[in-house]
Amino acid sequence: MADNVEITAGTGTVIATDQLAGNQHAQLVKLLDGTADSAAVIPGDATNGLDVDVTRVQGIVAAGGDVAHDGADSGNPLKIGLKAIAHGANPTQVAAADRSNWYCNRHGIPFVVGGHPNTLTLRLNFTAAQSNVAIITVAAGTKIVVTQIQVTASNANTVSPSVLIGFATATTPTTTGVVLAHPGVPPGGGCSRGDGSGIIGVGADDEDLRITASVPTGGSCDVVVSYFTIES
Repeated sequence: MADNVEITAGTGTVIATDQLAGNQHAQLVKLLDGTADSAAVIPGDATNGLDVDVTRVQGIVAAGGDVAHDGADSGNPLKIGLKAIAHGANPTQVAAADRSNWYCNRHGIPFVVGGHPNTLTLRLNFTAAQSNVAIITVAAGTKIVVTQIQVTASNANTVSPSVLIGFATATTPTTTGVVLAHPGVPPGGGCSRGDGSGIIGVGADDEDLRITASVPTGGSCDVVVSYFTIES
């Protein structure tokens, strides 16, 4: 079929127009997709106007990032801006699941708090020997992430007990997987790793955090752990 068909106005033929203030008529048209021999209309509506495919603009999808949450990472990074807030001021609270500003100080340095929003803490006190005892347990599909751990010995102890703590499904490790070890914690002394703001150890899937320790004769020992669990 040849392009460019002539139109001859006749009785009953109506061409859609908009009559202007000076009685001129502006013809109303629909936009097609530009493909040869196609009659597909470019979509749009009266509320939002013409639909525009912004996915073809590099780095932008509907005024957002170019990759969805949990999508495979690709493309170039986007630059972001932070909202400045004075030291000593509290940001305005938002509801859970709402979008929030990311804040920085007035020099543009971001405010960052390390750790995890659901950090848990646990204390174990023992007066007898411990052999592969599970301090924290998880099921298949979950890992333990330790952010801080410390062992302290009672001043009443008459010996210096050895302590070994690490990730395992059954037997406390002696090399790989150890998060804290001391050959002899002196009475009134202790040892620690981490401050809770960073990760010091991650167990494998379904690995518990276990302890093996000798008897703290005459007193006891404390173990304090901060941690969170996460899907494998």
